[in-house]
Amino acid sequence: MQLTALAYIVAVVTDVFDDGASAEAAHEVRYDDHGDFDGDLSTAGRTGPSSLDEVLKAPTRVAAPLAPVPAATDADETAQAADRAQIQQFLPRQCVHSVDEQRPRLTRNEQKRTYAVLAHVVKRLKASDDFLKLLQLVAARESSLQQGLVHRLSPDLEASLQAWRKTAKLYEGNPHHAEPEHWQTYGLFGMNSNYFTQVWDNQADPRVLCDAIVDILVYRRAVARVIKKAGSAIECTDAAGRTYRHTTRATWESVHRAVSGGKLCPSKNENVAAIMGKYFRGRAAKFGLDPDKPVTLKMLGVEPAKGLDGAAWADQEAIVMGLWAELEAEWAENPPDAPEPVKIARTGS
Repeated sequence: MQLTALAYIVAVVTDVFDDGASAEAAHEVRYDDHGDFDGDLSTAGRTGPSSLDEVLKAPTRVAAPLAPVPAATDADETAQAADRAQIQQFLPRQCVHSVDEQRPRLTRNEQKRTYAVLAHVVKRLKASDDFLKLLQLVAARESSLQQGLVHRLSPDLEASLQAWRKTAKLYEGNPHHAEPEHWQTYGLFGMNSNYFTQVWDNQADPRVLCDAIVDILVYRRAVARVIKKAGSAIECTDAAGRTYRHTTRATWESVHRAVSGGKLCPSKNENVAAIMGKYFRGRAAKFGLDPDKPVTLKMLGVEPAKGLDGAAWADQEAIVMGLWAELEAEWAENPPDAPEPVKIARTGS
């Protein structure tokens, strides 16, 4: 559905001014020969606009054939083949609609399940209650706690296409590299796949971000990398194009702004920054989150390395499948759904 001019302006004001990740504008960034971080999280080399690469660098699978190895390492080759087979078996939760379809109706039961997913993963991460509150408020804002969404408002679609044009070099070798329709904005937190797929795996199907557990792990990694950069002097540019050095603290507000908007540097427009801050603080108050509270890596927990039964999880795909298996087992014994689904009065968008 095409937005009218007025509706489009409202959507931009709501999503971009509100620092929402699902409608973030294309980032204007600079690179130098060394790829040094300049305060913009959307960096990967300093020759043109890109993505969250420099700070949110994800593991990269080798796309080229492996070099021959001596016969004595046959055991290693067998292990590598087993790892590849395990990755191929990975079945993330799928998007619940395509970019050409309206989102399905949302029920309160689904929202309850989403809260349960967030709570279970945060518990297994051994993360803080405040991190759970941040995830809840971002998911409520971006997706109304509906899993598997393809965000298809005009600002989302336009931002995704612009980002695809700018970040293509980051995904060379990816089977979906030349399929712009696959590189949309997805999931609970409205993450633009052009920027966030690399946080998971730059050879992955970008639609993996429809999986709610993948979303949580990716969002956590993004926040962790922001925290590591906060506190250091970074180079920023003001509205007049002048560069200056800036140091910021890692607070819930600053890390949310950096992950959502792609920048640690202050906004070049004070009025926009004030509006963004006001909206976030209002939502934070509703969820009982202190936006000015300092954030540490410890508060984000760590990705679990084994299941509740003690079985080791060898890779990130195994973590996702293992966490879903734990949730399904819990729901089999204690269903989170009400006896009769209650529909929320909202139409698809």
